Amino acid sequence: AGLGEFRIRDLNDEINKLLREKGHWEVRIKELGGPDYGKVGPKMLDHEGKEVPGNRGYKYFGAAKDLPGVRELFEKEPLPPPRKTRAELMKAIDFEYYGYLDEDDGVIVPLEQEYEKKLGRGRQPGERRG
Repeated sequence: AGLGEFRIRDLNDEINKLLREKGHWEVRIKELGGPDYGKVGPKMLDHEGKEVPGNRGYKYFGAAKDLPGVRELFEKEPLPPPRKTRAELMKAIDFEYYGYLDEDDGVIVPLEQEYEKKLGRGRQPGERRG
């Protein structure tokens, strides 16, 4: 008993065409001194009856709201993840961040000694590291 996607789209296009024509007549009525129907007209609503933001142009009716690609128009975009505060960012900064623990990993000291040998100067007796 379904009309099919293309028939539903055609009917929805026809309704939108008639609504556009109605809008032109409302403008003409206002020009002639009649009431402004544009201010009090119905708004585009989603499945829950809430107004769809920024959708003044093309509207979807009935089964057309369930067509592929249309339902996404009615879904809200997910909110971006909350930004971390300065305090939360500072919690992650510790001794390792500043490089105070580099000598404890056992990698950098042998590399420094090897490089110092290449340069021809080793650590002098009594010289402290740090």
